[in-house]
Amino acid sequence: MDPYYHLGWIDYVIIGLTLLISTAIGLKFQFSGDRQRTTREYLLAGKNMSIFPVVMSITVTMLSAVTLLGIPMETYRFGMKFALIVIPFSIGTVLTAVIITPVYFNCRVSTTYEGGLKGVLWTDVFQSGLMFLCLIVVYVFSAQEAGGVVNIYKTSVEGQRLDILDFSTDFTERYTVLNLMVKGIVGSMAFYGTSQVEVQRLLSLSTIKRAQWALCLSALPVSILCLMCNILGLVLFTIFKDCDPMLDKAHTGITKYDQVIPYYIVTRLHSIPGLTGLCIAGIFSGSLSTISSALNSLSAVTVNDFIKPLCKTKLNDTRVVYIAKVLSILFGMLCVCFAFAISKVDSLVAVNNALIGITEGPMLAIYLIGILTRKGSQRCILFGLIVGFALTGWIGYGIVFSGYRSPSLPVESSGCASALNSTSIFQNSTAACIGIEQCATTIKPVIPARNDPFILYKISFVWIAPIGLFFTLSAILLAILFTGSWRHNVIPANSKCLSPVTKLWIRSSRFYEPCIIPEEQTALTSMKGFERTIDVIKI
Repeated sequence: MDPYYHLGWIDYVIIGLTLLISTAIGLKFQFSGDRQRTTREYLLAGKNMSIFPVVMSITVTMLSAVTLLGIPMETYRFGMKFALIVIPFSIGTVLTAVIITPVYFNCRVSTTYEGGLKGVLWTDVFQSGLMFLCLIVVYVFSAQEAGGVVNIYKTSVEGQRLDILDFSTDFTERYTVLNLMVKGIVGSMAFYGTSQVEVQRLLSLSTIKRAQWALCLSALPVSILCLMCNILGLVLFTIFKDCDPMLDKAHTGITKYDQVIPYYIVTRLHSIPGLTGLCIAGIFSGSLSTISSALNSLSAVTVNDFIKPLCKTKLNDTRVVYIAKVLSILFGMLCVCFAFAISKVDSLVAVNNALIGITEGPMLAIYLIGILTRKGSQRCILFGLIVGFALTGWIGYGIVFSGYRSPSLPVESSGCASALNSTSIFQNSTAACIGIEQCATTIKPVIPARNDPFILYKISFVWIAPIGLFFTLSAILLAILFTGSWRHNVIPANSKCLSPVTKLWIRSSRFYEPCIIPEEQTALTSMKGFERTIDVIKI
C-alpha cells in the first residue's frame, strides 16, 4: 500500500479513547456502590437489567467485526443474495423466544445459562453505537464517491449484484433462497437458544416476558445492521467497478477481500482528521463486543462446570468471582493467539459460519429433543450427538481446508493504473495488459486448475448447520426406536425442562401420565456438563 496513507495522532487518540471508555464502564461497576461481590451480581447482573441494554448486547454479540468486514465483501463478490437471510433469521428469533427461552427461566438453571456482567452489557451499548456510526460514516462518503443511489443501482444491476432470487437446489451454490431460508431459521434458533453467550444476556432480565420481548426486538437492529452491510457491498462494487482492488494488489497492497474495507477507510477518509480513527474504532467495537461477551461466558462455564466440581471444599462467592475474573484474562490471551492463526483465511464469513455450523446443528437437535419430547434418554442423546459432530466436523473441515473456492461474479481491471497480466486465482484472462487502454475489461472468475475435491467439500458452508440438525435428530430418533425407549417416557409430564409448546400438547392430550424419573436421567440434565463444554468450543 502507498506509504502516504497512515493514521494520524488524532486517529490514535480516538481509538485509545474507545478502549478507555470500554474499560471505564467495566471499572465503574467494579468500584462503584453497585460492586459485584457475589456470583449472582457478577454472572446474573442482579437479574434487574432493563430491556434496552440487553437488546443491544444481543445485537452486537451476534454481529461482530466479521459482519462489518465480511458481509460487504460477500455482496461485492457474490451479489445481494445474502440479504435474504434476515427474513428467516427473524422468524427463527421469534420461534426461539416462544419455544426455548421459557425453559431456562422455568428450570432456574445455574451459571452457564444465567445472566451477564453489567459492565459487559453497558459496554456493548456503547460499542453498538460505534458500529452503527462507523457504517453510516463509511456509507455516506462511499455513496457520494459512487455517484449517488441511481448510479449505485445501475452499476449493481449491470454487474449482476442484484440477482437475488436464486431458487436453485444445487447444494454447491454458495447462496440460494433455499439454503438461506433453512440456515436462517436453524442458525438463529441454535445461536439464541443454545449459545451460552446469548442466553446469558436474556437471563439477566427479571421475567420470561421481558426476555422474550428483548429477544424479538433484537431482530430489528440485527436486520438493519446486516442490510446496511449488504448495501455497503454494492456501494464498494460501484466504486471499484473498473479496477478490482484484489486484481491491483501490487498497488493496493491487499491480499484478500476482507481487507478492502480497511483499505477504503485508510485511503479515502484520511483527508478528514480523526475520521479514519473513528471508523477503525467502530470495527474494533465489533470485535470487542463479541469478545467481552464470550470471555464472561467462558469464565462462567469453566468455574461452575469444571472448577467447582473439582474443589473438595465449597468456594465462597468472593473467591468464585475472583477466579472468574482471572479466567477472563487468560481466555483473552488465548483469543489473541487464535486471531493470529485465523488471519490467513480467505473469507471470514465462510470460515466463521463453517466452524460455528459444526456445533450449531447437533446442539440444536439435542435441545429440541430434550424440550419437545419426553423420550430422550442419555444414551440416545449421546449417540446422536456423536453422529452429528462426526459428520459436520468432517464436512466442515473439508470445506475449510480443501482449498475449494466458490466462483464469484465477474470483476473488472480496465481502470487499474498498473499493467495487469491476469494470473490470479480469481480470474483467467488471455489478454496481455501493455497499458491501460489495452487491459482486459472483464475478468471472469474461474476455479484454479487442481484436483476436483470430494463432492461434500464443495457444498455451501450454509448447509453445515442444517445437515447437523437433520442427521443428529435422525440418529437420536433411530436410537430411541431400536432401543425401545419410545415405549416409555424418560421425562416427567410436569417437568420444568419441557417447552411450553410441549406442555400445551400434553394438557390437550388424553394421555396424561406423570412419570417420576430421577432428574439426572433426563435428556437435558444428563447432558448438562457436556453441553456446556461444547459451548466453550462454539465460543
